[in-house]
Amino acid sequence: MQENILLFFQDLSSPLLDKAAEGITMLGEQYFYIAVIAFVFWNVSKKSGLTLAFSYLISALINTAVKLLVRAPRPFESLASIEGKRLHTATGYSFPSGHTQGAAAFFTAGAFLIRKTWFTVLAAVLVVLVAVSRVYLGVHWPVDVLFGLLFGVIIAWGIFVLVDRLFENRRLFLKILGILVGCLGVVTVIMLILDAVGSFEGIKINDYFKLAGTTLGALGGFLLEEKLAPFSTGGKALRKALRYILGVATTVAVMTGLKPLFPETDVFDCLRYLLTGLWLTFLFPWVGMKIKLFEREKP
Repeated sequence: MQENILLFFQDLSSPLLDKAAEGITMLGEQYFYIAVIAFVFWNVSKKSGLTLAFSYLISALINTAVKLLVRAPRPFESLASIEGKRLHTATGYSFPSGHTQGAAAFFTAGAFLIRKTWFTVLAAVLVVLVAVSRVYLGVHWPVDVLFGLLFGVIIAWGIFVLVDRLFENRRLFLKILGILVGCLGVVTVIMLILDAVGSFEGIKINDYFKLAGTTLGALGGFLLEEKLAPFSTGGKALRKALRYILGVATTVAVMTGLKPLFPETDVFDCLRYLLTGLWLTFLFPWVGMKIKLFEREKP
């Protein structure tokens, strides 16, 4: 039945629908999340920005862990009749769909934060469209997107409840966050060592190191920001616009500019994404306070 669904979408395909599906699937990719999370974290609410970032990153890490356990091949790898499209976004295993799960976690968290019917409906429509686009492009089985959607919603709900209840008790919240970052750091170091000695040969492990690096950088950066550069999200519209434009430009520059400078290895991919997350949540606000783009948060 899954093959029939894939063939249905392939028979339906056209250059126009291909472009539409590729555009929709970008809602489940890293640059979209960076743009939105950065705006919310720097200009609206650090609590809301952290909720969005935490929901997406933890969901993505769990998604990668499940993929490495199941190691399911993608449709275009298993079926000669299926042509995969936008393959540079299909680097890991198939089950569950990372794009769908990421979108489900992110937009569900957004719906919990905004609490408006119109946004909840819009969020649901966008998540379904991302899920359908992954099947249309031939990079995921229908079951991949169904479970990705389910996992994303459940994880976003859990993260929202956790942050909502603990954020104001800042000492406890930071302690829990520190323990999480420490545990993830230890696991990642162990996996890097195993990777270096060839234990993961033939296993698509690279996505884990990128996500682990991003999570360590972003959440570790938040811990540093709280202690060394607690900034206010307030300010006039022009200041907010300048900090956002400069911040996003430099964040993307860190992510892409370091790539040709670093060797193409898992350890350097992990480091590059760690620096990107660190820049977004700590280094840019710290620099921004020096050049008056941010004001210090009042006690």
